[in-house]
Amino acid sequence: MEHTSKKGLITALSCYIIWGLLPLYWALLNHVSPYNILAQRIIWSGICMAIVVFGLHFKQFKKDFQLLKEQRSQLLLLLMASVIISVNWFTYIWAIANNQVMDTSLGYYINPLFNVVLGVILFKEVLSIPKKLSVLIATIGIVLLTYQVGSLPLVSMILAVSFGLYGVVKKKLLISPFTSIAFEAWLLTPLALFYTTMVDNTVWSYFGTDWYTSMLLIACGLTTSVPLVLFSYGAQLLPLNLLGFLQYVSPTIALLLAIFYFGESFGTPQMIAFGCIWIALVLFSLSNQITTIRKCS
Repeated sequence: MEHTSKKGLITALSCYIIWGLLPLYWALLNHVSPYNILAQRIIWSGICMAIVVFGLHFKQFKKDFQLLKEQRSQLLLLLMASVIISVNWFTYIWAIANNQVMDTSLGYYINPLFNVVLGVILFKEVLSIPKKLSVLIATIGIVLLTYQVGSLPLVSMILAVSFGLYGVVKKKLLISPFTSIAFEAWLLTPLALFYTTMVDNTVWSYFGTDWYTSMLLIACGLTTSVPLVLFSYGAQLLPLNLLGFLQYVSPTIALLLAIFYFGESFGTPQMIAFGCIWIALVLFSLSNQITTIRKCS
């Protein structure tokens, strides 16, 4: 049991560390347009996930494929998921290219709290007083940041909202996460190929002439498949409360990179906003812990 927990911790933590370090990777591709990077990520993710589902999870893939044939509504959900996650990916890539790494960190700190709001709106979940207070404090932080900076942190909000909606759609899918991610990439691959051949085909000029950029573009698929595999195994081996705590590793790494590597300003407005978010997350986490203890007692 201890060995299983240790293995789960290592795989889940590795996943979140990779996600946290992704700004460094995307920064290496700043000479390529975000649209082309997104298209390449979709194409190579589809190829990588084909290897995963056919090589490691083929039996499960056959079951999922049969279910998709019987329940066409699941295909519609897959299409929705693919569109939503592509918006999330593009926003993230664009933010790195435009020196807004800190905003990506803020977005993923906000995301768990936005999920709470979605739970209330879509699933009629009832919030405890601490959770209501945590959402209120986070909202105050965003409002104060908007007021002091003079504009809404759009990157943060788009990332939080898109990933939250993506989670809602994924909850309704009846297939495995590996099959889901594969189909999400495959459904968008024709559009990605159309863009990179008919709209802007300059990205293909790197292949055969610039091996460094070519390898970075091909490895875009690994940035999706490797963390997904690690996360899936970690989620199977760890309790949800520990998994929920580990999710803050990624935005914390991104925040540190934004300040100490990318040199972004962390002034009073940002300190207030992040301070409110952190207080809200502590309240939220404590509320979850208390609820868990009560259920066990």
